[in-house]
Amino acid sequence: MIDLLKKNGNFYKANIHCHTVLSDGKMTPEQVKDYYKKHGYSIIAYTDHNKYFHHKNLNDKDFLTIGGFEADFHVYDKSGTPTRLRTCHLNFYAKNPETAVMIPEPKVYNVTVINDYIKKMAENGWLCTLNHPAWSLQPTDEVVAIDNITAMEVYNHGCQTIYNCGNTINYYFSYLASGKKTFAVATDDNHCALLEDGLPDDYNDVCGGYIEVSMPELTYENFIDAFENGRFYASTGVELKELYIDEQTDELVISCSPVCRIVTRGIKYYNRPRIGSRNNDITHARIPMSEIKKMHPTYFRVELFTTDGKCAYSQPYYFDEK
Repeated sequence: MIDLLKKNGNFYKANIHCHTVLSDGKMTPEQVKDYYKKHGYSIIAYTDHNKYFHHKNLNDKDFLTIGGFEADFHVYDKSGTPTRLRTCHLNFYAKNPETAVMIPEPKVYNVTVINDYIKKMAENGWLCTLNHPAWSLQPTDEVVAIDNITAMEVYNHGCQTIYNCGNTINYYFSYLASGKKTFAVATDDNHCALLEDGLPDDYNDVCGGYIEVSMPELTYENFIDAFENGRFYASTGVELKELYIDEQTDELVISCSPVCRIVTRGIKYYNRPRIGSRNNDITHARIPMSEIKKMHPTYFRVELFTTDGKCAYSQPYYFDEK
C-alpha cells in the first residue's frame, strides 16, 4: 500500500493564514484562539502583516500556535500616487520560533527580488507559502516564475467571501504543469471582528479554508516536519479519510465524507478518470491506476467536492516517488 496522505498519527485542523489587531485584523490573538478552538481547530499560524509573532503563551495541550508573518511586495503607478497596481503576498513560518529572525522584505514587486528574498529566508530557517495570487492580480507567468515555495494557496476564504476571488486552483495547476513542485493549502486569511452575539461580522472570513495535518502528537516540531513533507491535505469542508494505492489490485482507493464528485487531475487538462453523482452520496471509490497513468503519466492529485461547492484537495503524487 502506498499511502498518499502520508499519515503519521491523528489529523489536526489548522488555519495557517490569520490576522489580528496587531496588524489589520479585528480580533485579538486570544479571541482568535478561543473562536477557532471552539470550532474544532488545534493549530493557528499567526501571520500578521510585516510583524513576526509566535504567541506561545497561548499554547496548551490541545492548541498550538505557529510563529509567522505575511510579507508583501508592491507595484505602484509611475505618477507616485498610492494606487496599488499589483502585489505579491507571501507567508513565512519559523521552523524554530525560538531562534527565528525576521528579515524585512524589500518593498519592490520584482520576481528576481522576490526569489532572492525567499532564498534568504529559507537559509535562515523559514518555510514559505504563496498567497491569493488572484486577489493580488498576479499574471500566471510571474506566479510560475516564483521559486522555492513550500505551498501555494488554492483557496483563500477571505478573498472568496469578500471579493469572490478566493479559488486559485488554476494558478496551482499552471505551477505544477511548469514542472515545479509545491503543496496545496486552503486558508482563511481572516480579518473579521466578533459581534456582541459572538458571531463574525459581515466579512465572515473564518472557518472556511484549512488544512488537516497528520502528526503523532501536537508539537511545533511535528507540525514543521509534516508541513515540509506534505503530510496534510487542504479542504473547505470535505473530509478525506483514506487515499492510497492498493498495490495488489493496482487501484487508487478513496474514502471520504459524502461528496458528489471525485476527479483526478494531472498535467493534462482532462480531469479524468472521474466519478460523479447528482447527490452527495459518494463515500468510497476505487479507480484503476492504469486509467490514471494513461491520462496523467507524470503525477496526479485528487479533488473531491459536494453539491454546495465544498472541496478537498490532495497533494500531488509523482510516479517517480517510489
